[in-house]
Amino acid sequence: MLRTRTVVKLVLAGLVLVGVVLAAPPLWLAVDEAAVPPSSTFPDLPDGARVTTVDMGCGSGGCWRELTVQAPDGATGAELVAAVLPDGSECVARSLIDRRRVCTGVIETAKTNLAEDDAVRFYVQYDRS
Repeated sequence: MLRTRTVVKLVLAGLVLVGVVLAAPPLWLAVDEAAVPPSSTFPDLPDGARVTTVDMGCGSGGCWRELTVQAPDGATGAELVAAVLPDGSECVARSLIDRRRVCTGVIETAKTNLAEDDAVRFYVQYDRS
């Protein structure tokens, strides 16, 4: 039969372990300025839109992933932005366990060199504030 003191120690150890697991991603983000969210955290694209390039950039505030998205046939860059990010930008937590906030926004809307369709450059980065 387990003693009360042993049960209390096991419960406390379990709580500490859960706390460490929940605190690790945000704490690691504070230490690792080069951390960038995966491309899979980018919002869903409308039918016909496609990612043409994925790059990474870094600055004094950390690093981010840049995605150039070609608008669907017949759509403009502004329409693509409205479909992907109606508010122009968004910051959401990755999951219930990983509480790091992933922010997505627009860098620029421009004509591409290869086609007359509009393309939009988006960014995806962790919120460090």
